[in-house]
Order: sequence, then structure tokens, then C-alpha cells
Amino acid sequence: MGYKILSSKEKENHMLYMAYGMNTNRDAMAARCPKAKPLGGFYLPDTRLVFRGVADIVPDTETICPVVLWEITHDCLRALDRLEGYPNFYGRRKINCGWLVYEMNDKSRTSPPNSGYYRMIEEGYKEFGLDDYCLRAALAEAKEVAA
Repeated sequence: MGYKILSSKEKENHMLYMAYGMNTNRDAMAARCPKAKPLGGFYLPDTRLVFRGVADIVPDTETICPVVLWEITHDCLRALDRLEGYPNFYGRRKINCGWLVYEMNDKSRTSPPNSGYYRMIEEGYKEFGLDDYCLRAALAEAKEVAA
């Protein structure tokens, strides 16, 4: 796979976005952000996946969280902002020298996701060779808290 050196103008128009929920899924991202380019999956240390009906992350020094890094455009960012309900439902911040990540604003509830949403994340993890242990653990925790 060849890499293209971006010009200064191209660099201004591209950002890095870290996904941990449904945006780990290639088809889902292609539908909402056709210009997004997957850069790969990896594990974010000191972070735990949780469900609040939808995916969220929280700090936890005992765990890692599977994530996918995307190169996105400003058009992609606008589409993601709409999808994530930014700035009301999800907030957005930068980590690791500028990677964008969304996190839920309301951390007060825990509830399991619907099965279609969960499968979308599960497929994304498989597409990027990510272990689904953390995904299954987050679902089990959400079901236990909701019971």
C-alpha cells in the first residue's frame, strides 16, 4: 500500500478521527463519510467501552478499548457532528496530538444497545481484526446494571 505525501493545503482539509462505536464499521462510515479513509484498528490504553444505549468511553487504567483511526475531511466532520448530535448529545475533544473523539455529555445512565447497533460495532471490530472481548464485557455490564 503506497502512502501519499499531503500538501499543506491537503493537510488543512484532513483530520484524524478515532472511532470506538458504530463508526468502526466500514460500510457505516462509507455511507455517512464517503471520503473517510481507514488507517487501521488498535487498542487505546486506559480506556473502557461502555453502553448508554449507544457507545461511550470512560477512563479506566485497568482496560483497553478497541478503536479505529480514520482520516476525515471537513465534510466528514460535519456529517459526524450531525450523526453524534454534537454538541448536545456528544461532545468532541482532541487526544494524542489532535485526534478527534466524541464522548457522551450525559454519563449518568447505563443501558444496553439495540441488537442492530451492537452487530454494527461487532462487524467493525471483525473488519479491523480487533478482539471483541471489551465489546462483550460492555454489553454484559450494561445488561447487569439495567436489570
